[in-house]
Amino acid sequence: MAAPAPGRGPTSLLPSATEFAVPHTWIITKSQPHADSVVIQLRRQGFDALAIPCIEHQWRDWPELRRMGAGGPAVLFVTSRAAAARVDVPSAIDKGITVAAIAPTTSATLESRGIRVGLTAHGGVRELAQALHDSHAIPAGAEIFYPTSDAALRQPEHLAAVATLSQRFRVQVKAVYSAAAPEKLEQELAAARAAQTPLGYCFWSPSAIENFGAAQGFQLPAGPVVLVGGSTERCWRERAPPAWRRAFRHDGETPLEWSIRFLERDQGAAGG
Repeated sequence: MAAPAPGRGPTSLLPSATEFAVPHTWIITKSQPHADSVVIQLRRQGFDALAIPCIEHQWRDWPELRRMGAGGPAVLFVTSRAAAARVDVPSAIDKGITVAAIAPTTSATLESRGIRVGLTAHGGVRELAQALHDSHAIPAGAEIFYPTSDAALRQPEHLAAVATLSQRFRVQVKAVYSAAAPEKLEQELAAARAAQTPLGYCFWSPSAIENFGAAQGFQLPAGPVVLVGGSTERCWRERAPPAWRRAFRHDGETPLEWSIRFLERDQGAAGG
């Protein structure tokens, strides 16, 4: 999707919601309360949206984070909005610890909490690891503290990122939360079949995609898909059946409704 010209709003680039040829009910798969927040925002823009969280977070403490920086140069390596919203290391940050985070959502979440981000990269965990590896501002041998989810520990891109980081740094990884599937996810997805409009889907994480598939989500009618983040896109390519491959990678620096408008218009032009 083309980037907007300076000073122009989304309605100057794409049709308004009331002009769509093929309106959809958009399934929002974020954890709560974020899913409800996105649904409210989309409904205010004139879209039909439904929250069906495909992940719920269960948190674990990582006491070692509180000593970060005590042994020399250290980096807090944050790759998910969930970790950025919950990791609590203000005293370590005061010691001048470097914070590296994926842009724009994860880094913005940290900044909103008053945690200054010193290094960012767009894409996913591999891109952030490579940016950190290539940075001349981080000395070799620095200690990397990488809080993540238990699901991420199984993902090839996570292992590749740790391998990249380990070439120059001492890496500590800890699953500080689990991204489990909600108990009634399969029933909620089955109920979505009753929607009176075609379905569209929005995913923000590989875990949500994995849980969606395990809960028979791919038995729903295939529809346009919005993917946020490089890790999410790569997971979709690996797991989505052929009928579901029509997906669009959303630029996290633009409002979600821009991508939805683009896909609605595209579906309309294609005749659904």
